[in-house]
Amino acid sequence: MATGSGLDAQLGTKTETTVGTVLAPDHFYTFNSAELAFDPTYLEGDGIRATKTFKSINQVGISRKAASGKIELPFMFKGMSWWMQHVLGSTQALAVVPAGTLAYEAYFTPGGLRGKSFSAQLGKPEPITGTVQPFNYNGCKVTEWEIAFEDNANTLLSMSVDAWNEATTPSLGAATYIANNSLFNFGHVTLFELGGTYTTTAGKTTVASGVPVTSVVSKLSLAGKNTLSTERYGLGNAGIKKEQFQVDFTGITGTFEAEYNESEFQAAFRAGTTTGLHIKSVSPNFIEAAVPYTLEIHIPTVKITKAPATVSGPGLVSVSGEFMVYDPDDGSNPPIQIHIISTDTVL
Repeated sequence: MATGSGLDAQLGTKTETTVGTVLAPDHFYTFNSAELAFDPTYLEGDGIRATKTFKSINQVGISRKAASGKIELPFMFKGMSWWMQHVLGSTQALAVVPAGTLAYEAYFTPGGLRGKSFSAQLGKPEPITGTVQPFNYNGCKVTEWEIAFEDNANTLLSMSVDAWNEATTPSLGAATYIANNSLFNFGHVTLFELGGTYTTTAGKTTVASGVPVTSVVSKLSLAGKNTLSTERYGLGNAGIKKEQFQVDFTGITGTFEAEYNESEFQAAFRAGTTTGLHIKSVSPNFIEAAVPYTLEIHIPTVKITKAPATVSGPGLVSVSGEFMVYDPDDGSNPPIQIHIISTDTVL
């Protein structure tokens, strides 16, 4: 039964075969918030007319069309591989885990967003009628993203999205969701380690001799920025932008909150030491034969750029730190790799 409230909202997506060509959704997601909205640019005439103290309605119009907004999703056991290709610009074929027949794994590394875009359909409920109206966005690209792990909270994926336009067609898709889909939370993080020696073989990044963090770390987040040209407007385009190309370096930063530990944070911070970062979440239930749903992140080269140990009272001394992610520049390892094991058979 329709409520006319946000409880009836839905979010669907589909990867575009041609950038900017809107498509009906074929993936539907559980989401916390979706704020995509039309953002036109209005131009007004400044011509002076005797005795007129207001600008004329006949001298105002839309010169540019665009849409943008934020999306926040819980990081689920299934279906998240689709988002990783648009977050990192990576296309990774899903391969069956060698020991199983139902578990599929993929390794996502930065690969660029040129030629990669998606359509998004947001169903927005109209309170007065209860009708869920379709709002379609084409030429969508992720400009910023964040994966956040926090004590006593679900793991979240947040994204800022830039789009070409908003339209009311196609019509509202029939939302269908992946069955028996659970979500990752802080309690699923079974491994967090620094340092180690990284290698990448056949596209898979691994680390040896990483050192598990002994300090109590209550929060860690990774934030990425895909610096895209979001204002490629030109003559003949009817006020609609062209594809958003990358125009600056990709940036990935991180923040963490932890109890003070001299050897793990301060020493590396003061010395400007390069370290690696490895975090892994696994589900308590198995896909098959002791193969759990997995979210794993490898970052071979990190610099801790801030690690102030503050004494703010009689409680435990804490650190609110920051770090930067760099290209290892070793001809082998990527700056970051996100590894997912799930039952996703297609992106």
